[in-house]
Amino acid sequence: MNQDKRSTWKSLDKSVFVILFLLLTTLNLEAQKLTDTISIEEVPVFGRKMIEEAGTMTTHIDTLVLQMLKTQTISELLSSYSPVFIKSYGRGSTATASFRGTAPSHTQVYWNGMKLNSPMRGDVDFSLFPVHFIDDLSLQHGGSSLKSGPGALGGSVLINNKPDWTDRFSVRYVQTIESFSTHKEYLNLGFGNGKIQFKTRVFSDRSKNDFPYFNYGVLPMHEDVQKNAEYSKYGLLQEVYSRFKNQSVSAKLWAYQSDRNLPQLMSFEGDVRKETQKDQNLRTVLNWKYIKEKSKVEWMAGLNMSRLNYFRSSTEANFVNFDSQSKEQSFTNQFNYDWTPKETINFNWSLNTTYNTVSVFDHAQKTGYDQDQLAFSLLNSAHIMLLPQWAISFLFRSEMYDGRLIGFIPSFGTEYWLDKKQLSSFKLNLSRNYHQPGLNDLYWLPGGNPNLNPEDGFSADLAFAHKGQEGSATFSGQVTGYASLIDNWIVWQPSASGAYFWEANNLRKVFARGAEIQVSGQIKTANAMLFSVRGNYSHSATSNIDAVPSVDESRGKQLIYIPKHKANMFAEADFKDYYLKINAPFTGKRYTSSNNMESDYEKVLNPYWLLNLTAGKKFDWKRLQADLSLNVENLTNEDYMAVLWRPMPGRYYSITVQIQIRK
Repeated sequence: MNQDKRSTWKSLDKSVFVILFLLLTTLNLEAQKLTDTISIEEVPVFGRKMIEEAGTMTTHIDTLVLQMLKTQTISELLSSYSPVFIKSYGRGSTATASFRGTAPSHTQVYWNGMKLNSPMRGDVDFSLFPVHFIDDLSLQHGGSSLKSGPGALGGSVLINNKPDWTDRFSVRYVQTIESFSTHKEYLNLGFGNGKIQFKTRVFSDRSKNDFPYFNYGVLPMHEDVQKNAEYSKYGLLQEVYSRFKNQSVSAKLWAYQSDRNLPQLMSFEGDVRKETQKDQNLRTVLNWKYIKEKSKVEWMAGLNMSRLNYFRSSTEANFVNFDSQSKEQSFTNQFNYDWTPKETINFNWSLNTTYNTVSVFDHAQKTGYDQDQLAFSLLNSAHIMLLPQWAISFLFRSEMYDGRLIGFIPSFGTEYWLDKKQLSSFKLNLSRNYHQPGLNDLYWLPGGNPNLNPEDGFSADLAFAHKGQEGSATFSGQVTGYASLIDNWIVWQPSASGAYFWEANNLRKVFARGAEIQVSGQIKTANAMLFSVRGNYSHSATSNIDAVPSVDESRGKQLIYIPKHKANMFAEADFKDYYLKINAPFTGKRYTSSNNMESDYEKVLNPYWLLNLTAGKKFDWKRLQADLSLNVENLTNEDYMAVLWRPMPGRYYSITVQIQIRK
């Protein structure tokens, strides 16, 4: 990035802080102006927090944010509204998550209780998950993720769908027209009554994705347009819910297809080549619940099937480099029993079995493997309110896979409230966790290592949380410090035998530590204007501490593609049927080499701060509602790269129309 760009970024940095300061000051002054109101006697409302959440580090994404981002993917949502860092290979391309500075495979993803991580690669491509398909999204940080399942050394992402028992009949249609010949369409149809509900969601997302950019990767540098980057994505989600007496039953089916052309790197100077990736997913979940006054029994069965076809050929002589086809299947059964004998005591037992099969074959390379894996996981947990202001929780898991038993994976949490209204509290969580190697790590030919040990981690979290209200203003915040030590970190590196391939080994001990800050505030003025401000910041220092300095220059250095600093700021103003929203996500510097060198050959990815603006108006005609909005992404036309030599678009626009009919 040239000097002018750096100066622009610095001035933008200062400008954003000035704008936020003025906005917060204005909110404070506006609150002080409300002197002509009628005072009434205060009515205190006390509510006890569920003891099942005591001592856990959990973030719930606001449902208003989910509603606002219906036309985007979960990767875009997490990047802009959470402390999770998303490593995106470009607009419409693969996007993986780094939670608290760990690897993408250390973030576990659950859809209505079923894990969605690829048993082959271990990670999840969040660009394939439309926000339109979810009703609830929450994050479990660090050791708090053990409640959902093992293996999340960084944290877990929980995706859920829920029925609306008041819905008699509703139709929602959304259409977005976006720059670069992008067209998105979404349809949501729901109907039913208080005993049975049906919901159908479909979507289509197509784009030529031919945005202009400045190419720094070749000489002479020049303006260019991204080529071979078209994509199309389609999906269906069908849900059925039923309830009677003390029981409820639900079934969900998720079908998805993505066809993507993969653009060449900015630095590529050879002949144009053909490179494509096709993803197909079919997921289904059955759920049964039986609820009594003090107990709940739940059974879940799930099937997750995926296909991925990757193809690459050179234009010259039409030589096929890769023609890989992979098939994955995961079968899940989970039985859960929850018992609350008293309001201050809760016990939970859960047994999960998962059977994974993977088949991979590359027709061009003539390599592949067929493997399966059977895993069992048993959870025992207890949550106890020792005093009205003090709660503790203890849980442990036992896990077995491929005949290997990991007998004790514990987590301890405690929370102490500083006041009777439970507005301020301290939280502490200590845990141990394991992460199984992916089947590629074990069996990929060449380079897989069947003798790999699971990655073993210890983590600690300490947090202070506060929420309150002053007049018509409400606010909340949390500051968290964390540290984790992960042993047997799996690394792919050149073969020790000198052969021309890379191999997997347990080589590193990684120390991850940092802090997370989350704040939010809202105020309603006398003239019915509503202002909301939210923000979060994360500091993630993740380094290799178990390397020989004379041999491995990565010792003590930040892991590649993991920023030390990441932040998001969001402000919204609503007046009658009009609204204005500003979102400013920041991503810090990222290194692309393990020795953290900066030179013409060892490139670094400079920090960038984006500014996104949305303005719109709502219409209400009794049973028919509509919403018209204009969105500007990257308002300041920032020039940046999320991955080395992968261009990202400058300023671009979209217009969205939403129409809803509801009885």
